[in-house]
Amino acid sequence: MADGPRYRAVLLDFRGILVGFRDAEWWARRACATLGREIDPDGVREIERRLEQTHDLPGFAKDELRVDTSIEANREVTLRRFREVGIDDDLALALYALDFDPDAWPVYPDAAGVVEEIKALGCLTALVSDFHVDLRPHLEANGIALDAYVISFEYGFQKPDPRMFKTALEALGAEAGESLMVGDRASHDGGAADVGIDTLILPVRTPFGPRGLDVVLGLLR
Repeated sequence: MADGPRYRAVLLDFRGILVGFRDAEWWARRACATLGREIDPDGVREIERRLEQTHDLPGFAKDELRVDTSIEANREVTLRRFREVGIDDDLALALYALDFDPDAWPVYPDAAGVVEEIKALGCLTALVSDFHVDLRPHLEANGIALDAYVISFEYGFQKPDPRMFKTALEALGAEAGESLMVGDRASHDGGAADVGIDTLILPVRTPFGPRGLDVVLGLLR
């Protein structure tokens, strides 16, 4: 500790690292509630089934490379997918609107505390996220204030594009060799390794609870 933390900067993903995911049942029930629709267990399962089918649509992988490059791209891709699996327009719009609802992205109970400890060690912090809306208010409302934010829709490119990580480094004034990226998808967050950033990929955390981000602290000390 006398020489300071091992890394000068820590880059953090949003989904799966700082916030968790709601399951398909939550999305189905919440969307129907906003429309005033009654829904029984069979109806929930049918919506869940259709949502799962979006992953099998032709061009899904290609769309994933641009879905968060702008709010327009996200809306076009998402609503088209819903339409192609047979979700009616009103329900599709209700589901899409939920993506902008902070309740859809519950902050892990240990996230704010770990981020504060990272900062207390003297590290700079940045969010590096593929997303299509400003995430600052949601994080700050939950006690997470970072030094820089690189959110894909604000730049027109997304992970694993190396510009995502280079932009974060530039914002922090840090070098790749003195930085750590923490994410949950090697396919996306692993792009940090291509620019020389040490990269930690954490397994998906289910069910919702403490994320176990304190493992990052062990890498800093």
